[in-house]
Amino acid sequence: MSNIIKYGIVKSQEVNFGTQKKGLEDRIDEVKLSPEEEEAIVATKIEKTIRDKVLGLFKVGEIVNTILNWNEEVDKDIKEAKKGYLLSSYFNKTDQTENSVEKIKEFLTNPKGNTIFNKILRILDNTPPDTELTEHLATVLKHIINTDFNSLFEEHKFALNQIEMLTPQALSLLADHKNWKPWQLKSYSSANGKITSDWLPDFVYVYAASKGITDTDIKARILHSMNDLDKNRYAHASLTTTKLVAAVFLTDIGKLIAKYIE
Repeated sequence: MSNIIKYGIVKSQEVNFGTQKKGLEDRIDEVKLSPEEEEAIVATKIEKTIRDKVLGLFKVGEIVNTILNWNEEVDKDIKEAKKGYLLSSYFNKTDQTENSVEKIKEFLTNPKGNTIFNKILRILDNTPPDTELTEHLATVLKHIINTDFNSLFEEHKFALNQIEMLTPQALSLLADHKNWKPWQLKSYSSANGKITSDWLPDFVYVYAASKGITDTDIKARILHSMNDLDKNRYAHASLTTTKLVAAVFLTDIGKLIAKYIE
């Protein structure tokens, strides 16, 4: 997708929030007390505590409604922007021909297809605007549309439930599983070939080196993401056929999810 589209749909949310914030300020100013109203209230009250209490509560209902209405409008704008970016990213991943338009039209007008699409939108709506997650979901959408989504409906639902539980960073790491590197073992514990000692630092060291990553914060996020994949049983570290060499392998569930985001 072009940088122009990305900026227009996602990055501009920061600018839109600035504009919306100004709009909210203007609306609240409209329901604030005028100087004449303040004077009228003060004139009828002798005690300062009573005056402050009345001024503090006056028109509060209107201000609450103004804030709620504003928030609904912002939320709606963000949801629309997310949908726009998702669909733009989807078309960017296809051949962008009439055939791809017909496919998504058939998908959206099919009861099961529409249910799956709404599930993808709910995953999107549950997070702040995130280009990494949206790109993954666009890939998921492309994969599902290109399958027999009627007969695979239950499998697709299951896969989406699993995807929803993972962070965008963990999804990115899972999508890159073909580039996971093996490492030489120095000391370790294992059971039936599966590494039971702490193997995460060794994995991160070789994986980061293969990607040219030196930033310690990024390495920490890689470790956290792989830990998520391991504890949720999408991947595990095991001995290879080469002596004293270990590697991370996908579980059956990991393989299922990977094909949606590769």
